[in-house]
Amino acid sequence: MSATIVTIEPGARDAWIALLELADEPEPLRRYLDDSVLYGIVDETRGEPVAAALVIDLDDNTAELRAVAVAEHAQGTGIGTRIVTEVCDRLRVEGKRIVVGTASSGTRQLAFYQRLGFRLRRVERDYFNAARGYPEGLEENGIPTRDMVWMDLDD
Repeated sequence: MSATIVTIEPGARDAWIALLELADEPEPLRRYLDDSVLYGIVDETRGEPVAAALVIDLDDNTAELRAVAVAEHAQGTGIGTRIVTEVCDRLRVEGKRIVVGTASSGTRQLAFYQRLGFRLRRVERDYFNAARGYPEGLEENGIPTRDMVWMDLDD
């Protein structure tokens, strides 16, 4: 599998949507898909996207990892660590502070980001609601998906 990270331009992102929907619901994803920088890794054997990191500049000094996804067959192989680490390295070179938000119910994601050096910053209660395009009744690991946990990279 190729580990070359490429940038996918707006207008060429349709093939990446199914993968990115592992990281966010379709409605909010479509709202910010083209207002971001999309980094990706293609599985050369399958010819399809295998890992993606979608980054949005919040301001001149801060970038958010808005959606990070790894194809289910490739989870646990280190490719998620690879893409997040390289993207964060690129953002740091640009002088950016890096933040990420994930659901409080996403225990695997919380552990993943903390292993990479992210630290808990704050909790935004009731983030996952209909006004933001999230369906009622979402849950993960048997935990209702309500609150967003914001983290930043501890340099």
